[in-house]
Amino acid sequence: MKFMILKKSQALPAILFGLLGAFAPLSSHVEAAGAFEKFVDPLPIPPVVDLSQEMNWGDTADLTMTIGQFQTSFHRDLPPSPSWGYNGSSPGPTIIVAKGQKLRVHWQNQLPMAHIFKLPAGLSRMCSMPDVRTVTHLHGAVVEQPGIQDRVHDNDGWPDAWIVPGQEQISEYPNDQDARMLWYHDHAMASTGRNVAAGLVGAYLIRDDFEQFLNLPSGDYEVPLILQAMGFNGDGSRYYTTDISNEFYGNTVAVNGKLWPYMNVEPRKYRFRILNASNARAYAMKLVDLTTHEAGPAIYQIGTDGGFLDNTLTLNDPGNPDSPRLNLAPAERADVIIDFSQFGGKNLLLQNNSLDPGDGEMPLPQIMLFKVGPQVLQPDTSSLPMQLRPIPAIPPETAVTTRRITLQQTQAGNMQMMLLNGKSWSDPITETPILGTTEIWELVNTTTSMHPFHIHLVNFQVLDNRPFDLAQYGNNGQITYAGAAQPPDPNQVGWKDVVQVQPGTVTRIIMTFGPYAGYYVYHCHILEHEDMDMMRPFQIVSPYP
Repeated sequence: MKFMILKKSQALPAILFGLLGAFAPLSSHVEAAGAFEKFVDPLPIPPVVDLSQEMNWGDTADLTMTIGQFQTSFHRDLPPSPSWGYNGSSPGPTIIVAKGQKLRVHWQNQLPMAHIFKLPAGLSRMCSMPDVRTVTHLHGAVVEQPGIQDRVHDNDGWPDAWIVPGQEQISEYPNDQDARMLWYHDHAMASTGRNVAAGLVGAYLIRDDFEQFLNLPSGDYEVPLILQAMGFNGDGSRYYTTDISNEFYGNTVAVNGKLWPYMNVEPRKYRFRILNASNARAYAMKLVDLTTHEAGPAIYQIGTDGGFLDNTLTLNDPGNPDSPRLNLAPAERADVIIDFSQFGGKNLLLQNNSLDPGDGEMPLPQIMLFKVGPQVLQPDTSSLPMQLRPIPAIPPETAVTTRRITLQQTQAGNMQMMLLNGKSWSDPITETPILGTTEIWELVNTTTSMHPFHIHLVNFQVLDNRPFDLAQYGNNGQITYAGAAQPPDPNQVGWKDVVQVQPGTVTRIIMTFGPYAGYYVYHCHILEHEDMDMMRPFQIVSPYP
């Protein structure tokens, strides 16, 4: 399978275009700059730091993670290019801990003083800040963040508490959470998009006894798949968006740091821990036979952001043409099992059809290839449970208040801005929930694009979403509902820390604030939106003086 890097003659990012079938010209200004093959690089597996068996209960493990720059090869036929990562790897090492096992991480910034990507237009207000600054956020972690002034001891990754090369951030993670996949990434104010695009991402797994009881595929048969959209020019160099008002969709997708890799699998069950670590690109995935295009094996989703679902979802069901795909917006995770036992000798394509052409996103229908071998190397004794961990619903009547958070696009001079309730990051805090109380938030998307909405510290449940008249809202600012409230999609149920807020809808979520009082963040997880101030602080207030 060949694909080509196509280069625009204008001063725009090159377009890397490789679709199933024949090539199609994109414009009269496109010229071929080279060709090379897909599915020639084996899927790399990030290094593993497994602490789950090493510590006694109550002890605190210490781990040093260096944030540095190095050369890496994203494809067999591409020259090495500079990348950022953790401990010499991008994605960084997969950190594994046991529930309740305390971990202290020393995030050491050892980057050079100059960024590998230029500062995008629209962030000139940040020119007074150092070009290279980092602060690491463990996404989905329940951590105490009582203050926001300490740049050294920072557990949650407060955006303004960035450090520069030669400095260290020390974070304490209690890990008192059920089994789930978290992930760590940079969260520096107005540089998150650049830093994540440069490679600052990594997986973090929490284990517990219930997970062990389920007898899921493990060891070599549990594999992380970290999807990250990247941009490559015709000469093989990398690019990032030149204007912060343009979301960074890239023109390729790397899986665990390789473009269009393949993975040799046995005809047996595998567990995949999938993370969408892309800045803006969402994915709608299914498996198909590379040759016949017939549906491949079902994808059984057993978990999401906040751990196990109550019941296993069947996606990509080959017997049901209407079976849903696996949908992941930026920052969402999916815990899935795929049984390859009936597909020996087949080449199965992980296909994607998610696209928002209104934002200039180009299609990337091919992600990676699974090459299924003829036989297993050892018997498969793992299980595929259909019933998992019960999830008690939070009763809406227990909410002490309902807040409305409006997602808006505004114009600031020549620049488009994305804001929440019309406020910027530096405006005074307006959300002050009381520790231990439950609230409903109405997320009103007045824009024409989906926004993945993330809240730090807490997990929430999605109640429903309801369409409203977007055109009428544009005329008079009033919300007029255009239909009945709809329940969340099946893979938006359970415990979540990111929710897809579709355009022209009001999405209601419910959560209980705790277990800590302090300062936290909510924001859109399209990182260019976050960097242009679609991010707000909130404070959980103790009820006691």
